[in-house]
Amino acid sequence: MNRTKPHQFAVLLLGTWLFGLACTAKVTGSPGRVGGGVGGGSKADPVGSGSGGAGTGSNSDGGALPQGSGGTAVSGGGGGSASVIPAGLPPLTLDSGPVVMRRLNRVEYNNTVRDLLQTTLRPADTFPTDELSTEGFDTVGQVLDLSPLHTEQFETAAIQLVDELFALPATSPARQKVLVCTPQTGSEAVCGRQILAAFAPRAYRRPVTTAEIDDLMALVTAVNTAGNTYQDALKAGLEAVLLSPHFIFHVENDPAPTVIDAHRLDDFELATRLSYFLWSSMPDDALTAAASTKLLTQDSAEVGRQIARMLQDPKASALTDHFAAEWLTLQRLDSLAPNVTTFPAYDDALRTSAQQETGLFFQALVKDNLPLETLLLADFTIANARLATHYGLPAVAGTGFTKVNLAGTQRVGVLTQASFLMATSHPDRTSPVKRGVWVLERLLCAPPPPPPPNLNIPALVDPPAGATLRQTLEVHRSNPTCAGCHAFFDPIGLGFENYDAIGAFRTLDNGIKIDPTGTLNGVAFDGPAKLAPVLAKDPRFASCMAQQLLTYAVGRSFAAADGKAYADAVARNAIAQGKGQWRSWIETIAAAEAFQTRRGVAQ
Repeated sequence: MNRTKPHQFAVLLLGTWLFGLACTAKVTGSPGRVGGGVGGGSKADPVGSGSGGAGTGSNSDGGALPQGSGGTAVSGGGGGSASVIPAGLPPLTLDSGPVVMRRLNRVEYNNTVRDLLQTTLRPADTFPTDELSTEGFDTVGQVLDLSPLHTEQFETAAIQLVDELFALPATSPARQKVLVCTPQTGSEAVCGRQILAAFAPRAYRRPVTTAEIDDLMALVTAVNTAGNTYQDALKAGLEAVLLSPHFIFHVENDPAPTVIDAHRLDDFELATRLSYFLWSSMPDDALTAAASTKLLTQDSAEVGRQIARMLQDPKASALTDHFAAEWLTLQRLDSLAPNVTTFPAYDDALRTSAQQETGLFFQALVKDNLPLETLLLADFTIANARLATHYGLPAVAGTGFTKVNLAGTQRVGVLTQASFLMATSHPDRTSPVKRGVWVLERLLCAPPPPPPPNLNIPALVDPPAGATLRQTLEVHRSNPTCAGCHAFFDPIGLGFENYDAIGAFRTLDNGIKIDPTGTLNGVAFDGPAKLAPVLAKDPRFASCMAQQLLTYAVGRSFAAADGKAYADAVARNAIAQGKGQWRSWIETIAAAEAFQTRRGVAQ
C-alpha cells in the first residue's frame, strides 16, 4: 500500500491551517507571524513590543561596555539568611511586551510525543537546530522560525509516530491509550470519531469543538473513499492532528485582533504554560483535570499545589536539562576542545562530569528550596570521583555523584565549577574576557552591547615567556581602542585566574605567581570566594534571576527597560514576602502577571 497518497491529505490540511493562522491575529497575537515567521521570516522586534534583547557580548577577547541595570539588593551568606530589600517597593506594573505564538522547540517536541504516545522515538533530534534568543534560550517565540524543512520533517515525524503506534500489539497500553476502540465493518466512522475525539484534546492541550472533529472526520472519509483502507484513513486523521498548528505551536487566543491589552490566559493555556515551564512537555491528566474544573484560575492556591506536585515528578528534570543548561551555558561543553597537550588531564569523562555536576547542583538548589544566593555561596557541590580528583578534594567512593563539603577548599558555588570555567576558556588558555562577560550576562543581566561598528579591535596575543595573562591584558588595555571595553569586564574575569582552562586550581601563570584580585562596581575582591558575596549583594542579582526565569517560562524577552523594571519589581516583592529561595522563586514566576496573562499585537 502506498502510504504517500493518504498522508498527503493531512499535509494539505497543514498548509491550509498555517495559512489561516498566519492571517489571524486572534490566534497568533502578531500580524503575519507564526513564531519567528513561516519560511524563516524576519526576527525583527515587532513594533512597540519592547521585547528586543540586549546585545550579547563577544566570545573573543574583545568586547564592549556592559549595560547597567537597577535591581534588588540581596545579602550574602550561604546559611539561608534572608535577603535584604531597600524600603519602598516598586509597583508590579506589567511591561508592554507581547507574546508571539511559538512552536515547540526540539526538546519540547520530543518530550511531548513521548508523553502523548508513550514512544521512545526522538524525531526532533533531526529537526533543524533551534536558534537561541539574545538571552540564550530556545523558548522565545520570536526566534523559533518555521521553515519549509521544518514542515517536511514534521510530516516525516507524524508518519513515523503513527506507523509505530499501529505496529504495536493490540494489548500494548500505548496503543490502547490512543486507539480506544476497534473499527467494525460498516460502522468504522463511529470508532474513528471516538478515537479522534479522545486524541485531539490531548494533542491540542485543550478541549476541541465538534466542528474540529468534523473536519478531521471529513479528512478520514476523503482518504478512505480515495481507495485506501480505513486503517490508512484513520492514520491520516491522526497524522493531521500531529501536523496541526494546535499541536506544533503553543496556541494562546486573544479576544480580538484589535485588542492589545494584557488579558488572562484561560485554564488550559495556563496549564500548558506551566507544564512546558517545569517539564518542557504537555500537561498530564492531573493538570488537565485541574484546568477542566477551572481550579487554576479560580483557586489562588492551586497553581502552587500543582507546582509542588510537578516538581516531585521525574519529568521536572527538564527544568535542569533545559532551563539551567541554557542559562548556565552547559551546552557549550558539547563542542569543547581543550588542547590535550597543554592540558593532559582533560578527557570526555571530565567534560561530562562537569556538566552533570552543575545540573545536579541546580537540582539540589530547587529540591531543598535553598536561598538564591546559595548558587554563588554554596559550601558544597555534587561531585563524583573524577571531579574530586580534579578539584583536589577527598576521594569519593564509587562511580556515582554525591554531596561533597567544600569548606576550607578553593571551591565555592557555581563560579568555581569546571563547567563554567571550561566553557569560558580558549583551547590553550583561560579567557578573563569570557569569564567577565559571562558574569555580567548570566548573573547580572547586564550584557555588553556589541562593539561600535567598523571598530578595528586588535587581537589579544598570547602571553610571551615571563609574562602573565594579566600583564598581557594590561598592555592590550593601553590601546585606547580597547581600554573602554576591557576596563569593565577584565577586572571581573581576572579574579578567576587561579583556575586554568579546564577548571583545575593553579598558583602560577607562565611561571609567575598569579594575582587573583579584581573589582566589581568599585568593590575589590580576591578570587571567586570573595567575588561571590559581592555578586550576591549586587542590586542586579535577584532581578536577573527573575528576568532569566520569566524569559524562559513566558517565551518572550524582558530585556527592554520596562521588562527589566517589571522583573525587578517581581524580585523585590518576592523577597520582601520571604520568598527568596529557589523553589519559592519558581512559584513566584508562575504566579506573576506576566506568566498568567498574554498581550498580542493589534493588526
